[in-house]
Amino acid sequence: MQYLILAIVFSTCVFVAMRLFDRFGIDNHRAIAANYAAATVAGLLMCQGIDTPAEIVAEPWFGLSILTGFWFILTYLLMTYSSQHAGVTITSLSSKLSVVIPTTLGVILFHEKLNLPSIIGIVLAIAALCMIVGGKSESGKKSIGWLVILPIAIFLGTGTGDMLMKFTEQLNKADDMTFMITFIYFIALLFGLAIVLFDRIKGKSKFQWKNFVGGIGLGLVNFFSTYCMYHCMRIFDNVFLFPTYNIGVVCATAITGRLLFKEKLSAKNYIGLALAIIAVILITLKP
Repeated sequence: MQYLILAIVFSTCVFVAMRLFDRFGIDNHRAIAANYAAATVAGLLMCQGIDTPAEIVAEPWFGLSILTGFWFILTYLLMTYSSQHAGVTITSLSSKLSVVIPTTLGVILFHEKLNLPSIIGIVLAIAALCMIVGGKSESGKKSIGWLVILPIAIFLGTGTGDMLMKFTEQLNKADDMTFMITFIYFIALLFGLAIVLFDRIKGKSKFQWKNFVGGIGLGLVNFFSTYCMYHCMRIFDNVFLFPTYNIGVVCATAITGRLLFKEKLSAKNYIGLALAIIAVILITLKP
């Protein structure tokens, strides 16, 4: 249970860190390499053993881990932008409603059965997402243009990321998954360096200590959030893990966003939050 509690705490810290980037003027692209470098180094320090390149390629999780690393950086870019423009609560809620994706794919791919409460829960979760999309941004202006689409993209991206993590966990038969997690972050680091290099070619790259320090802080909570979730996947069933984890993060980020950043939610958003919690609870009733 301690892994689940820590996963909720570290995941909430990820959203808070992203929000603080905006407050302190930390550039997402400049901090991206430091973020994944810190996560990679943290993983290496915790590894019980390190595979050789030949052993890595031979691992059954090798190919899928590359895709997972790319997906990490893609959702990172989406979530940092959304946290700063749509708010930390709305971003968290959009990502955590993605619990319906691993549930639905579980039925399709693994022939799991859904009862009536679970079906109602999935419908309510989608309705809740619609309720928060039309909310207000930090500036008080209604979300327009692709900012309306952003929470939906996060919903789909995070749900896909959850499934990728689950598949890599199933492919890893070792007792210690730390090296695989570290390798995934190393792949994300390579993509991050490519983004930094592209910015440098365009003349936009400029070193600032605040970007470096901010990236390190985010990288550490990022790694331990993922580390705890991978361990939870081996301890708990998906039916219990994902809904409980998502409820915890949504509630924690809502409270944190209100207390630390004075984020305001409309009545529509509050209804969406209530529907989301009800939806996730119903999904836990899946047999």
